[in-house]
Amino acid sequence: MPAVPVVRHVDDATVAQVAALADHAAAVDGYRFLSDHLWLDLASGGELLAAAVPGSDHLVAYAQASPASGGWTIEATVHPEHRRADDGLLAGVVQAVLDAVRHEGGGRVTWWTHDVSTNEISLAEKLGLTADRDLLQMRRQLPTGLPVMVETRSFRPGADEQALLDVNNRAFAQHHEQGGWLLDTLQRRVRQAWFDPDGIRLHERDGRLAAFCWTKLHDAANGGVAVGEIYVIAVDPDFQGLGLGKQLTLAGLESIEQRGVTAAMLYVDGANTAAVGMYERLGFSRARHDRAFGTILPPLVGD
Repeated sequence: MPAVPVVRHVDDATVAQVAALADHAAAVDGYRFLSDHLWLDLASGGELLAAAVPGSDHLVAYAQASPASGGWTIEATVHPEHRRADDGLLAGVVQAVLDAVRHEGGGRVTWWTHDVSTNEISLAEKLGLTADRDLLQMRRQLPTGLPVMVETRSFRPGADEQALLDVNNRAFAQHHEQGGWLLDTLQRRVRQAWFDPDGIRLHERDGRLAAFCWTKLHDAANGGVAVGEIYVIAVDPDFQGLGLGKQLTLAGLESIEQRGVTAAMLYVDGANTAAVGMYERLGFSRARHDRAFGTILPPLVGD
């Protein structure tokens, strides 16, 4: 396919087209291909690199790279009507944003594939990307029938932001996407229509925030059922070893159930066998397998 242009700023019409593409893809795939991080950059005019292949009445393919902790995170999809194993659309848009990153000076790139396929594994190899991280989606029905043994309270907008950021960034200090949050990172999520302060459960000890569980409710779509997500769960390193991860998970699940939702999901690093085992003991089972492919791109010579 011909070279795909890459833009830094996406106009409102293109944002609407990407949203429509995401809806069409979700109807087939069962998930939206852009994570919150990339969607918020797109919808709010944040920094990004975007490659789109237009069709007669809809986008045929789209890829986006957004800055993430000193590197770039990439996600992409092809419209279901245009998916063929050899058509090169996915390769074209992903290659376009990789080239754009090199024009920007290079650096670490991570391409997230959702429900990873053999075609994506083969494409990653051709693009010079290597498997970097596996992420499992796990699900269970509610209620759990298990008691919550710690006290939690709701998030207070305007009062709890810094404490939550401190715990998040300490807990995820080595995590490329979740670590290094700024106040703006948090506030952009708080401004979303799905935000509910009662969906963030805070647990305090010794006058400090020790851990929190942030939940997110997803509306039913495509004939499915509403589901509550354990969106972020973080335990301050000073309070690890006290079983707070399990207890805050249960508190989050209780919060989801109390808001009338009876299905829950979460994402966990596939290499974190201790966490996977804990969630399995809490009744979760594996539902989807995402994979990140990455490399460090050199800048283009002469840039």
